[in-house]
Amino acid sequence: MKCLSPFEIEQYILSTPASRHLEGVDHIAACAHCNLIYHTLLEEQEEWSQALFEEKLPNSFTAQVMASIEFVELEKVTVPDRNQKNPKILKSLRIVMGAALLLVVLSAVILYSVPSLAETLRSLFVKNNMDIGLLRAQEFGLVEHPNIKVKDNGYTIKIDEAVADPTRVIIALQLFGPNGKHDRKRLVFADGNRIQVKDDQGKVVGELYDMGFTDDFYYMIVNFSEPLQTDQITIEGHITELGSERKNIPILKGDWNFNFSMDMTEANKQTTSTPLMGSYTSPYGLTVTLKRLTHMVQGVRFEFDTELSEEALRRSPGKLWKQQGMKFHFEDSAGEEIQSVNPRKSPNKSFVMSSSSTPGDKPGLMHWSYTFPSLPQDTPYTFVFDGYFIPEKDGSRVQFEPSKLKEHPIPFAFEGDELMLNDFTVESPPNTNSSQQEGSLHFSGRFRNEFTNSEWIFKDLEGKEYPISGQGVFSTDGSGWKDGYIVIVESQSNNKKNFFEFRAAGLTKIPEQLQLIRTIVNRLYTNVDWSVPIMEVSKK
Repeated sequence: MKCLSPFEIEQYILSTPASRHLEGVDHIAACAHCNLIYHTLLEEQEEWSQALFEEKLPNSFTAQVMASIEFVELEKVTVPDRNQKNPKILKSLRIVMGAALLLVVLSAVILYSVPSLAETLRSLFVKNNMDIGLLRAQEFGLVEHPNIKVKDNGYTIKIDEAVADPTRVIIALQLFGPNGKHDRKRLVFADGNRIQVKDDQGKVVGELYDMGFTDDFYYMIVNFSEPLQTDQITIEGHITELGSERKNIPILKGDWNFNFSMDMTEANKQTTSTPLMGSYTSPYGLTVTLKRLTHMVQGVRFEFDTELSEEALRRSPGKLWKQQGMKFHFEDSAGEEIQSVNPRKSPNKSFVMSSSSTPGDKPGLMHWSYTFPSLPQDTPYTFVFDGYFIPEKDGSRVQFEPSKLKEHPIPFAFEGDELMLNDFTVESPPNTNSSQQEGSLHFSGRFRNEFTNSEWIFKDLEGKEYPISGQGVFSTDGSGWKDGYIVIVESQSNNKKNFFEFRAAGLTKIPEQLQLIRTIVNRLYTNVDWSVPIMEVSKK
Protein backbone atom coordinates (compact mmCIF):
# COMPACT_ATOMS: atom_id res chain seq x y z
CA MET A 1 0.00 0.00 0.00
CA LYS A 2 1.28 3.50 -0.87
CA CYS A 3 1.92 6.06 1.84
CA LEU A 4 -1.04 8.25 2.75
CA SER A 5 -1.08 12.01 2.20
CA PRO A 6 -1.53 14.36 5.20
CA PHE A 7 -5.09 15.02 3.96
CA GLU A 8 -5.88 11.28 3.96
CA ILE A 9 -4.45 10.85 7.45
CA GLU A 10 -6.43 13.87 8.65
CA GLN A 11 -9.64 12.34 7.27
CA TYR A 12 -8.64 9.02 8.89
CA ILE A 13 -8.39 10.74 12.31
CA LEU A 14 -11.79 12.40 11.91
CA SER A 15 -13.47 9.18 10.79
CA THR A 16 -15.11 6.67 13.09
CA PRO A 17 -13.17 3.45 13.87
CA ALA A 18 -15.88 1.35 12.21
CA SER A 19 -15.47 3.20 8.91
CA ARG A 20 -11.69 2.76 8.71
CA HIS A 21 -10.26 0.24 6.25
CA LEU A 22 -8.05 -2.39 7.88
CA GLU A 23 -5.45 -1.86 5.19
CA GLY A 24 -5.09 1.80 6.21
CA VAL A 25 -4.98 0.96 9.92
CA ASP A 26 -2.22 -1.61 9.38
CA HIS A 27 -0.24 0.70 7.11
CA ILE A 28 -0.22 3.64 9.54
CA ALA A 29 0.84 1.30 12.35
CA ALA A 30 3.72 -0.19 10.33
CA CYS A 31 4.93 2.80 8.26
CA ALA A 32 7.29 5.14 10.14
CA HIS A 33 6.59 8.04 7.77
CA CYS A 34 2.80 7.83 8.00
CA ASN A 35 2.93 7.09 11.72
CA LEU A 36 4.89 10.29 12.33
CA ILE A 37 2.35 12.38 10.37
CA TYR A 38 -0.49 10.60 12.18
CA HIS A 39 0.83 11.44 15.65
CA THR A 40 1.68 15.02 14.63
CA LEU A 41 -1.86 15.63 13.39
CA LEU A 42 -3.30 13.79 16.38
CA GLU A 43 -1.46 16.15 18.72
CA GLU A 44 -2.90 19.12 16.82
CA GLN A 45 -6.39 17.64 17.17
CA GLU A 46 -5.85 17.26 20.92
CA GLU A 47 -4.79 20.90 21.21
CA TRP A 48 -7.96 21.96 19.39
CA SER A 49 -10.08 19.74 21.63
CA GLN A 50 -8.51 21.26 24.73
CA ALA A 51 -9.25 24.73 23.38
CA LEU A 52 -12.85 23.73 22.72
CA PHE A 53 -13.49 22.21 26.14
CA GLU A 54 -11.29 24.04 28.63
CA GLU A 55 -10.63 21.97 31.75
CA LYS A 56 -10.87 24.77 34.29
CA LEU A 57 -12.52 23.97 37.61
CA PRO A 58 -14.44 26.57 39.66
CA ASN A 59 -13.30 27.68 43.12
CA SER A 60 -16.09 25.67 44.75
CA PHE A 61 -14.86 22.39 43.26
CA THR A 62 -13.07 21.05 46.38
CA ALA A 63 -15.93 21.91 48.73
CA GLN A 64 -18.50 20.23 46.49
CA VAL A 65 -16.38 17.08 46.08
CA MET A 66 -15.96 16.77 49.84
CA ALA A 67 -19.68 17.32 50.33
CA SER A 68 -20.35 14.52 47.86
CA ILE A 69 -17.99 12.16 49.68
CA GLU A 70 -19.90 12.71 52.90
CA PHE A 71 -22.88 10.79 51.46
CA VAL A 72 -20.89 7.92 49.90
CA GLU A 73 -21.68 4.59 51.54
CA LEU A 74 -18.88 2.06 51.51
CA GLU A 75 -19.52 -1.64 51.53
CA LYS A 76 -19.01 -3.09 54.97
CA VAL A 77 -15.92 -5.22 55.44
CA THR A 78 -16.08 -7.92 58.11
CA VAL A 79 -13.03 -7.74 60.38
CA PRO A 80 -12.55 -10.83 62.63
CA ASP A 81 -10.76 -9.03 65.46
CA ARG A 82 -10.73 -5.27 65.85
CA ASN A 83 -7.70 -5.50 68.09
CA GLN A 84 -5.79 -7.52 65.54
CA LYS A 85 -4.60 -5.62 62.48
CA ASN A 86 -4.90 -7.64 59.29
CA PRO A 87 -2.75 -6.04 56.56
CA LYS A 88 -4.74 -7.66 53.72
CA ILE A 89 -8.08 -6.41 55.04
CA LEU A 90 -6.74 -2.92 55.67
CA LYS A 91 -5.33 -2.86 52.15
CA SER A 92 -8.72 -3.95 50.72
CA LEU A 93 -10.48 -1.26 52.72
CA ARG A 94 -8.11 1.39 51.42
CA ILE A 95 -8.67 0.19 47.84
CA VAL A 96 -12.46 0.32 48.20
CA MET A 97 -12.36 3.79 49.74
CA GLY A 98 -9.88 5.00 47.18
CA ALA A 99 -11.97 3.67 44.28
CA ALA A 100 -15.11 5.32 45.63
CA LEU A 101 -13.29 8.62 46.15
CA LEU A 102 -11.75 8.43 42.66
CA LEU A 103 -15.18 7.77 41.12
CA VAL A 104 -16.66 10.82 42.82
CA VAL A 105 -13.71 13.02 41.86
CA LEU A 106 -13.75 11.87 38.23
CA SER A 107 -17.51 12.41 38.04
CA ALA A 108 -17.10 15.96 39.33
CA VAL A 109 -14.24 16.66 36.92
CA ILE A 110 -16.32 15.44 33.97
CA LEU A 111 -19.27 17.59 35.00
CA TYR A 112 -17.11 20.69 35.25
CA SER A 113 -14.65 20.15 32.38
CA VAL A 114 -17.13 19.47 29.55
CA PRO A 115 -20.69 20.61 28.87
CA SER A 116 -23.64 18.52 30.02
CA LEU A 117 -24.62 15.63 27.75
CA ALA A 118 -27.37 17.59 26.05
CA GLU A 119 -25.07 20.56 25.51
CA THR A 120 -22.33 18.35 24.04
CA LEU A 121 -24.73 16.66 21.64
CA ARG A 122 -25.83 19.97 20.19
CA SER A 123 -22.28 21.09 19.46
CA LEU A 124 -20.93 21.39 15.93
CA PHE A 125 -17.67 20.14 17.43
CA VAL A 126 -18.83 16.70 18.49
CA LYS A 127 -15.98 14.58 17.14
CA ASN A 128 -17.99 12.65 14.56
CA ASN A 129 -19.37 15.91 13.11
CA MET A 130 -16.24 18.02 12.91
CA ASP A 131 -14.57 18.82 9.60
CA ILE A 132 -11.33 20.63 8.88
CA GLY A 133 -13.14 23.89 8.10
CA LEU A 134 -14.77 23.95 11.53
CA LEU A 135 -11.46 23.26 13.21
CA ARG A 136 -9.86 26.16 11.37
CA ALA A 137 -12.78 28.40 12.31
CA GLN A 138 -12.26 27.48 15.98
CA GLU A 139 -8.52 28.09 15.67
CA PHE A 140 -9.12 31.63 14.37
CA GLY A 141 -11.79 32.37 16.96
CA LEU A 142 -14.63 32.56 14.43
CA VAL A 143 -17.14 30.47 16.38
CA GLU A 144 -19.91 32.75 17.65
CA HIS A 145 -22.47 32.06 20.36
CA PRO A 146 -25.66 33.98 19.49
CA ASN A 147 -27.57 32.51 22.48
CA ILE A 148 -30.86 32.40 20.60
CA LYS A 149 -33.73 30.98 22.66
CA VAL A 150 -37.30 31.33 21.34
CA LYS A 151 -40.24 29.64 23.08
CA ASP A 152 -43.86 29.29 21.95
CA ASN A 153 -46.60 26.72 22.63
CA GLY A 154 -44.27 24.78 24.91
CA TYR A 155 -41.58 24.27 22.22
CA THR A 156 -38.20 26.01 22.37
CA ILE A 157 -35.71 26.71 19.59
CA LYS A 158 -32.10 27.28 20.67
CA ILE A 159 -28.98 28.26 18.74
CA ASP A 160 -25.72 28.22 20.71
CA GLU A 161 -23.10 27.96 17.95
CA ALA A 162 -22.63 29.59 14.54
CA VAL A 163 -19.65 29.75 12.18
CA ALA A 164 -19.30 31.95 9.09
CA ASP A 165 -16.73 32.99 6.51
CA PRO A 166 -17.03 33.93 2.80
CA THR A 167 -17.33 30.20 1.97
CA ARG A 168 -20.28 29.09 4.08
CA VAL A 169 -22.37 29.50 7.22
CA ILE A 170 -23.08 26.68 9.69
CA ILE A 171 -25.31 26.83 12.77
CA ALA A 172 -26.36 24.23 15.35
CA LEU A 173 -30.11 24.54 15.95
CA GLN A 174 -31.95 22.61 18.65
CA LEU A 175 -35.67 22.03 19.17
CA PHE A 176 -36.87 21.07 22.66
CA GLY A 177 -40.35 19.76 23.41
CA PRO A 178 -42.52 20.54 26.46
CA ASN A 179 -40.71 17.77 28.34
CA GLY A 180 -37.36 19.48 27.84
CA LYS A 181 -36.05 16.77 25.49
CA HIS A 182 -34.86 17.08 21.90
CA ASP A 183 -37.61 16.69 19.30
CA ARG A 184 -35.54 16.25 16.13
CA LYS A 185 -38.32 15.17 13.73
CA ARG A 186 -40.92 17.84 14.42
CA LEU A 187 -39.24 20.79 12.65
CA VAL A 188 -39.32 20.50 8.85
CA PHE A 189 -37.71 23.10 6.62
CA ALA A 190 -39.99 23.71 3.65
CA ASP A 191 -41.97 26.62 2.21
CA GLY A 192 -43.30 27.70 5.60
CA ASN A 193 -40.01 27.39 7.50
CA ARG A 194 -36.69 28.78 6.33
CA ILE A 195 -33.45 30.33 7.58
CA GLN A 196 -31.92 32.95 5.28
CA VAL A 197 -28.58 34.75 5.17
CA LYS A 198 -28.53 38.47 4.27
CA ASP A 199 -25.55 40.72 3.57
CA ASP A 200 -25.02 44.20 5.04
CA GLN A 201 -27.30 45.67 2.37
CA GLY A 202 -30.18 43.38 3.32
CA LYS A 203 -29.85 41.23 0.18
CA VAL A 204 -30.59 37.51 0.58
CA VAL A 205 -27.38 35.67 -0.32
CA GLY A 206 -28.30 32.15 0.74
CA GLU A 207 -30.65 29.80 2.56
CA LEU A 208 -29.56 27.17 5.06
CA TYR A 209 -30.60 23.53 4.83
CA ASP A 210 -30.41 20.67 7.31
CA MET A 211 -27.37 18.55 6.55
CA GLY A 212 -28.41 15.82 8.99
CA PHE A 213 -25.58 13.93 10.77
CA THR A 214 -27.17 14.03 14.24
CA ASP A 215 -30.22 12.75 16.11
CA ASP A 216 -30.51 15.75 18.40
CA PHE A 217 -29.72 19.04 16.67
CA TYR A 218 -30.24 20.43 13.16
CA TYR A 219 -26.90 20.81 11.38
CA MET A 220 -27.86 23.85 9.29
CA ILE A 221 -25.51 24.86 6.47
CA VAL A 222 -25.31 27.00 3.33
CA ASN A 223 -22.41 26.98 0.84
CA PHE A 224 -22.02 30.15 -1.21
CA SER A 225 -21.43 29.86 -4.95
CA GLU A 226 -19.60 33.20 -4.81
CA PRO A 227 -17.44 34.37 -1.84
CA LEU A 228 -19.34 36.91 0.21
CA GLN A 229 -18.15 40.50 -0.08
CA THR A 230 -19.52 41.90 3.17
CA ASP A 231 -18.27 42.72 6.67
CA GLN A 232 -21.49 41.61 8.35
CA ILE A 233 -24.26 39.12 7.70
CA THR A 234 -27.63 38.61 9.32
CA ILE A 235 -29.20 35.20 9.96
CA GLU A 236 -32.99 35.41 9.82
CA GLY A 237 -35.13 32.47 10.86
CA HIS A 238 -38.78 32.33 9.73
CA ILE A 239 -40.29 29.37 11.59
CA THR A 240 -44.06 29.39 11.98
CA GLU A 241 -45.07 25.74 12.21
CA LEU A 242 -43.94 22.44 13.66
CA GLY A 243 -45.01 19.04 12.40
CA SER A 244 -45.35 17.28 9.06
CA GLU A 245 -48.39 15.87 7.31
CA ARG A 246 -46.11 13.63 5.26
CA LYS A 247 -44.64 12.15 8.45
CA ASN A 248 -48.05 12.05 10.19
CA ILE A 249 -46.90 14.55 12.82
CA PRO A 250 -49.70 16.99 13.76
CA ILE A 251 -49.14 20.59 12.64
CA LEU A 252 -48.65 23.15 15.40
CA LYS A 253 -48.71 26.83 14.43
CA GLY A 254 -46.59 29.34 16.35
CA ASP A 255 -43.91 32.02 16.22
CA TRP A 256 -40.30 30.85 16.53
CA ASN A 257 -38.78 33.62 14.40
CA PHE A 258 -35.32 34.90 15.24
CA ASN A 259 -32.44 36.91 13.82
CA PHE A 260 -28.86 37.68 14.78
CA SER A 261 -25.82 39.28 13.15
CA MET A 262 -22.37 37.85 12.54
CA ASP A 263 -19.19 39.88 12.10
CA MET A 264 -17.20 38.88 9.01
CA THR A 265 -14.23 41.25 9.35
CA GLU A 266 -11.86 38.73 10.96
CA ALA A 267 -12.86 35.99 8.49
CA ASN A 268 -12.24 38.41 5.63
CA LYS A 269 -8.74 39.16 6.99
CA GLN A 270 -7.95 35.44 6.74
CA THR A 271 -9.01 35.33 3.07
CA THR A 272 -6.26 35.41 0.44
CA SER A 273 -6.54 35.28 -3.35
CA THR A 274 -3.95 34.04 -5.84
CA PRO A 275 -4.32 34.70 -9.61
CA LEU A 276 -3.79 31.71 -11.89
CA MET A 277 -2.41 31.72 -15.42
CA GLY A 278 -3.00 29.22 -18.20
CA SER A 279 -5.33 28.45 -21.10
CA TYR A 280 -5.97 25.37 -23.22
CA THR A 281 -8.21 24.51 -26.20
CA SER A 282 -9.37 20.91 -26.64
CA PRO A 283 -9.47 19.22 -30.07
CA TYR A 284 -13.29 19.58 -30.16
CA GLY A 285 -13.47 23.26 -29.37
CA LEU A 286 -13.63 23.81 -25.58
CA THR A 287 -11.24 26.46 -24.23
CA VAL A 288 -10.41 26.41 -20.50
CA THR A 289 -8.89 29.52 -18.87
CA LEU A 290 -7.77 29.47 -15.24
CA LYS A 291 -8.62 32.51 -13.08
CA ARG A 292 -7.86 32.34 -9.35
CA LEU A 293 -7.60 30.39 -6.11
CA THR A 294 -9.09 31.91 -2.96
CA HIS A 295 -8.11 30.52 0.43
CA MET A 296 -10.70 31.11 3.14
CA VAL A 297 -10.91 29.84 6.69
CA GLN A 298 -13.33 27.02 5.90
CA GLY A 299 -12.35 26.16 2.35
CA VAL A 300 -10.52 26.90 -0.89
CA ARG A 301 -12.31 28.25 -3.95
CA PHE A 302 -10.98 27.37 -7.44
CA GLU A 303 -12.24 29.44 -10.40
CA PHE A 304 -11.93 29.14 -14.17
CA ASP A 305 -13.86 29.92 -17.39
CA THR A 306 -14.74 27.75 -20.36
CA GLU A 307 -15.78 28.84 -23.85
CA LEU A 308 -17.09 26.78 -26.78
CA SER A 309 -16.14 27.33 -30.40
CA GLU A 310 -18.90 28.07 -32.94
CA GLU A 311 -18.72 24.49 -34.22
CA ALA A 312 -19.05 23.09 -30.69
CA LEU A 313 -22.02 25.40 -30.06
CA ARG A 314 -23.80 24.05 -33.14
CA ARG A 315 -23.60 20.56 -31.63
CA SER A 316 -25.22 21.89 -28.42
CA PRO A 317 -27.89 24.38 -29.58
CA GLY A 318 -30.42 26.21 -27.44
CA LYS A 319 -29.71 25.69 -23.74
CA LEU A 320 -27.85 22.40 -24.11
CA TRP A 321 -24.38 23.97 -23.83
CA LYS A 322 -25.26 25.34 -20.38
CA GLN A 323 -25.53 21.79 -18.98
CA GLN A 324 -21.87 20.88 -19.49
CA GLY A 325 -19.69 19.37 -16.76
CA MET A 326 -15.96 19.25 -15.97
CA LYS A 327 -13.52 16.50 -15.00
CA PHE A 328 -10.20 17.37 -13.35
CA HIS A 329 -8.00 16.63 -10.37
CA PHE A 330 -5.10 18.03 -8.34
CA GLU A 331 -2.03 15.93 -7.60
CA ASP A 332 1.13 16.39 -5.55
CA SER A 333 4.74 16.22 -6.77
CA ALA A 334 4.66 12.42 -6.46
CA GLY A 335 1.57 12.18 -8.68
CA GLU A 336 -0.76 11.32 -5.80
CA GLU A 337 -4.34 12.65 -5.86
CA ILE A 338 -5.17 15.59 -3.58
CA GLN A 339 -8.71 16.39 -4.75
CA SER A 340 -10.80 15.45 -7.79
CA VAL A 341 -14.01 16.41 -9.58
CA ASN A 342 -16.29 13.90 -11.36
CA PRO A 343 -13.86 10.96 -11.33
CA ARG A 344 -14.90 7.46 -12.26
CA LYS A 345 -11.83 5.82 -10.77
CA SER A 346 -12.05 4.09 -7.43
CA PRO A 347 -10.88 4.86 -4.84
CA ASN A 348 -10.83 8.64 -5.19
CA LYS A 349 -10.77 11.81 -3.10
CA SER A 350 -13.68 13.67 -4.59
CA PHE A 351 -14.94 16.02 -1.90
CA VAL A 352 -16.51 19.20 -3.31
CA MET A 353 -18.06 21.43 -0.64
CA SER A 354 -19.91 23.54 -3.23
CA SER A 355 -19.81 24.34 -6.94
CA SER A 356 -21.40 26.69 -9.43
CA SER A 357 -21.57 27.02 -13.21
CA THR A 358 -22.94 30.31 -14.48
CA PRO A 359 -23.44 31.25 -18.17
CA GLY A 360 -21.46 34.32 -19.23
CA ASP A 361 -22.50 37.33 -21.25
CA LYS A 362 -22.22 35.54 -24.60
CA PRO A 363 -23.21 32.09 -25.91
CA GLY A 364 -20.75 29.36 -25.04
CA LEU A 365 -19.07 31.21 -22.14
CA MET A 366 -19.31 29.65 -18.66
CA HIS A 367 -17.94 30.80 -15.29
CA TRP A 368 -17.01 27.94 -12.96
CA SER A 369 -16.15 27.69 -9.27
CA TYR A 370 -15.48 24.75 -6.95
CA THR A 371 -14.89 24.96 -3.21
CA PHE A 372 -12.78 22.24 -1.56
CA PRO A 373 -12.00 21.65 2.14
CA SER A 374 -8.31 22.29 1.51
CA LEU A 375 -5.54 22.62 -1.05
CA PRO A 376 -1.81 22.95 -0.29
CA GLN A 377 -0.01 26.20 0.45
CA ASP A 378 3.79 26.58 0.40
CA THR A 379 3.91 23.23 -1.40
CA PRO A 380 3.84 22.79 -5.19
CA TYR A 381 1.06 20.75 -6.76
CA THR A 382 -0.52 20.38 -10.20
CA PHE A 383 -3.92 20.96 -11.78
CA VAL A 384 -4.69 18.23 -14.31
CA PHE A 385 -7.55 18.57 -16.82
CA ASP A 386 -9.16 15.16 -17.40
CA GLY A 387 -12.02 16.01 -19.77
CA TYR A 388 -15.56 17.33 -19.95
CA PHE A 389 -19.08 16.27 -20.91
CA ILE A 390 -21.74 18.25 -22.73
CA PRO A 391 -25.24 17.44 -24.09
CA GLU A 392 -25.33 17.28 -27.89
CA LYS A 393 -27.98 16.42 -30.46
CA ASP A 394 -28.10 12.72 -31.28
CA GLY A 395 -30.16 10.25 -33.23
CA SER A 396 -28.83 6.86 -32.18
CA ARG A 397 -31.65 4.29 -32.37
CA VAL A 398 -32.51 0.63 -32.39
CA GLN A 399 -35.75 -1.09 -33.49
CA PHE A 400 -37.04 -4.19 -31.74
CA GLU A 401 -40.03 -6.43 -31.13
CA PRO A 402 -40.86 -5.90 -27.42
CA SER A 403 -42.64 -9.25 -26.94
CA LYS A 404 -39.57 -11.20 -28.13
CA LEU A 405 -36.89 -9.42 -26.09
CA LYS A 406 -36.94 -11.90 -23.23
CA GLU A 407 -36.03 -14.79 -25.53
CA HIS A 408 -33.94 -12.72 -27.96
CA PRO A 409 -32.26 -9.68 -26.31
CA ILE A 410 -31.23 -6.85 -28.64
CA PRO A 411 -28.02 -4.78 -28.27
CA PHE A 412 -27.83 -0.97 -28.32
CA ALA A 413 -24.20 0.00 -28.99
CA PHE A 414 -23.44 3.59 -30.00
CA GLU A 415 -20.77 6.14 -29.13
CA GLY A 416 -19.08 3.79 -26.66
CA ASP A 417 -22.30 2.95 -24.80
CA GLU A 418 -23.02 -0.79 -24.63
CA LEU A 419 -26.53 -1.83 -23.60
CA MET A 420 -28.53 -5.04 -23.88
CA LEU A 421 -32.34 -4.76 -24.14
CA ASN A 422 -33.60 -7.73 -22.10
CA ASP A 423 -37.38 -7.47 -21.67
CA PHE A 424 -40.45 -5.28 -22.11
CA THR A 425 -43.45 -5.18 -19.75
CA VAL A 426 -46.44 -3.00 -18.95
CA GLU A 427 -46.53 -1.90 -15.31
CA SER A 428 -49.62 -0.73 -13.40
CA PRO A 429 -49.96 1.60 -10.38
CA PRO A 430 -48.70 1.67 -7.69
CA ASN A 431 -45.61 0.20 -9.36
CA THR A 432 -45.31 3.22 -11.67
CA ASN A 433 -43.89 6.74 -11.69
CA SER A 434 -47.36 8.16 -12.36
CA SER A 435 -51.04 7.28 -11.99
CA GLN A 436 -51.06 5.70 -15.47
CA GLN A 437 -49.89 2.38 -16.81
CA GLU A 438 -46.33 2.53 -18.11
CA GLY A 439 -44.43 0.62 -20.75
CA SER A 440 -41.15 -0.55 -19.27
CA LEU A 441 -38.00 -1.48 -21.19
CA HIS A 442 -35.60 -3.54 -19.04
CA PHE A 443 -31.91 -3.35 -19.98
CA SER A 444 -28.42 -3.96 -18.66
CA GLY A 445 -24.94 -2.80 -19.70
CA ARG A 446 -22.78 0.29 -19.28
CA PHE A 447 -22.47 3.88 -20.48
CA ARG A 448 -19.27 5.49 -21.64
CA ASN A 449 -21.06 8.85 -21.94
CA GLU A 450 -22.84 10.54 -19.04
CA PHE A 451 -26.34 9.28 -18.34
CA THR A 452 -27.71 12.43 -16.70
CA ASN A 453 -28.98 15.14 -19.08
CA SER A 454 -29.33 12.64 -21.91
CA GLU A 455 -32.81 12.33 -23.43
CA TRP A 456 -34.59 9.24 -24.82
CA ILE A 457 -37.95 8.43 -26.44
CA PHE A 458 -39.94 5.44 -27.65
CA LYS A 459 -41.46 5.67 -31.13
CA ASP A 460 -44.11 3.22 -32.41
CA LEU A 461 -45.02 2.22 -36.00
CA GLU A 462 -47.63 5.01 -36.23
CA GLY A 463 -44.96 7.60 -35.42
CA LYS A 464 -46.27 8.33 -31.93
CA GLU A 465 -43.52 9.33 -29.53
CA TYR A 466 -43.36 8.58 -25.82
CA PRO A 467 -40.93 10.54 -23.59
CA ILE A 468 -39.25 8.18 -21.16
CA SER A 469 -37.64 8.39 -17.73
CA GLY A 470 -35.09 6.13 -16.10
CA GLN A 471 -35.63 3.93 -13.07
CA GLY A 472 -32.95 1.85 -11.39
CA VAL A 473 -29.44 1.98 -9.97
CA PHE A 474 -26.05 2.52 -11.55
CA SER A 475 -22.50 2.99 -10.28
CA THR A 476 -19.13 4.02 -11.70
CA ASP A 477 -16.23 1.71 -12.43
CA GLY A 478 -12.76 2.79 -13.52
CA SER A 479 -9.08 2.65 -12.64
CA GLY A 480 -7.75 5.82 -14.28
CA TRP A 481 -8.65 9.46 -14.76
CA LYS A 482 -9.89 9.09 -18.33
CA ASP A 483 -11.27 5.57 -18.44
CA GLY A 484 -14.24 4.11 -16.64
CA TYR A 485 -17.94 3.51 -17.24
CA ILE A 486 -21.30 4.12 -15.67
CA VAL A 487 -22.40 0.56 -14.96
CA ILE A 488 -26.00 -0.61 -14.62
CA VAL A 489 -26.42 -2.38 -11.29
CA GLU A 490 -28.45 -5.58 -11.51
CA SER A 491 -30.39 -6.59 -8.40
CA GLN A 492 -31.97 -9.89 -7.43
CA SER A 493 -35.40 -10.30 -5.76
CA ASN A 494 -37.94 -13.12 -5.73
CA ASN A 495 -35.52 -15.26 -7.74
CA LYS A 496 -35.66 -12.69 -10.53
CA LYS A 497 -33.03 -10.39 -12.00
CA ASN A 498 -34.01 -6.73 -11.92
CA PHE A 499 -32.47 -4.49 -14.56
CA PHE A 500 -32.52 -0.76 -15.14
CA GLU A 501 -35.76 0.41 -16.79
CA PHE A 502 -36.89 3.06 -19.25
CA ARG A 503 -40.51 3.93 -18.39
CA ALA A 504 -43.07 5.57 -20.71
CA ALA A 505 -46.39 6.78 -19.29
CA GLY A 506 -49.46 6.05 -21.41
CA LEU A 507 -47.97 3.01 -23.16
CA THR A 508 -50.71 0.63 -22.00
CA LYS A 509 -50.00 -2.40 -24.16
CA ILE A 510 -46.97 -4.10 -25.64
CA PRO A 511 -46.62 -2.90 -29.27
CA GLU A 512 -45.54 -5.12 -32.15
CA GLN A 513 -42.61 -2.89 -33.05
CA LEU A 514 -40.90 -0.10 -31.13
CA GLN A 515 -37.89 2.13 -31.56
CA LEU A 516 -35.61 3.30 -28.77
CA ILE A 517 -34.15 6.67 -29.81
CA ARG A 518 -31.61 8.78 -27.95
CA THR A 519 -32.34 12.35 -29.00
CA ILE A 520 -29.69 13.98 -26.75
CA VAL A 521 -26.39 12.38 -25.74
CA ASN A 522 -24.36 13.85 -22.89
CA ARG A 523 -21.13 13.20 -24.71
CA LEU A 524 -17.95 12.59 -22.75
CA TYR A 525 -14.67 14.02 -24.10
CA THR A 526 -11.39 12.79 -22.62
CA ASN A 527 -9.07 13.47 -25.58
CA VAL A 528 -7.39 16.32 -23.69
CA ASP A 529 -3.81 16.81 -22.56
CA TRP A 530 -3.17 19.71 -20.21
CA SER A 531 -1.79 20.32 -16.74
CA VAL A 532 -0.66 23.44 -14.88
CA PRO A 533 1.79 23.59 -11.93
CA ILE A 534 0.54 25.64 -8.96
CA MET A 535 2.59 27.14 -6.16
CA GLU A 536 0.82 29.27 -3.55
CA VAL A 537 2.54 31.13 -0.76
CA SER A 538 0.58 31.38 2.46
CA LYS A 539 0.12 34.68 4.29
CA LYS A 540 2.46 34.65 7.28
